[in-house]
Amino acid sequence: MCLKKSCLFFVFLVIVFSGFAQLNIEQQTIKKVFFDFLHYYQQNEKKFDAFELHKGTGKEDAPPYHIQWKEVERYANFLRKNVPFVGETYINNEKNDFKFYDSCYKADPLDEMPVGFDFDRWGGGQESVEYLVKWHTGKDNIYQVKIDGVKAELRIGSPLWKGSEEKDRLWSRVPFNKEKGRWVMAGNIESIDDGNQ
Repeated sequence: MCLKKSCLFFVFLVIVFSGFAQLNIEQQTIKKVFFDFLHYYQQNEKKFDAFELHKGTGKEDAPPYHIQWKEVERYANFLRKNVPFVGETYINNEKNDFKFYDSCYKADPLDEMPVGFDFDRWGGGQESVEYLVKWHTGKDNIYQVKIDGVKAELRIGSPLWKGSEEKDRLWSRVPFNKEKGRWVMAGNIESIDDGNQ
């Protein structure tokens, strides 16, 4: 009798924990939107990079830098018309980031590095797009999705080395919103450390 109860309890634990390890359909949809965005970005990198969102006013585009707001509007229209994986929250967050960058340029007009443009803003790193896509979509990654009403967060745990345990991973997150009945990215990929998981 005790063995039977132990077996039933073990089966129950396996079912419960396997449910946590796998993403449900809505969570899979969010992960797919992110993957689709990455592949779209990889195929259209030149279009994303064509926007001259910041410019240096010095000789040969040297500092001081400033944000080109008309170009930001062109970029926002490009996103609305061509990139179905992002929504209005994403566009508003991008504009807020540009305002912050512009304030940094005004605070330190001689800074040589244009804040916000010294890395791949969309792919989340300083590597090639191909590498970033592989990094974020790797088969050894752990994907977690937390949904809270119309907001969600995709977390990606990438192994530091082959066979890494969950604690030995670099974590990134991508915010999502549900807009007009579908999940869309609300911001770009952001690295997080262990303390912010």
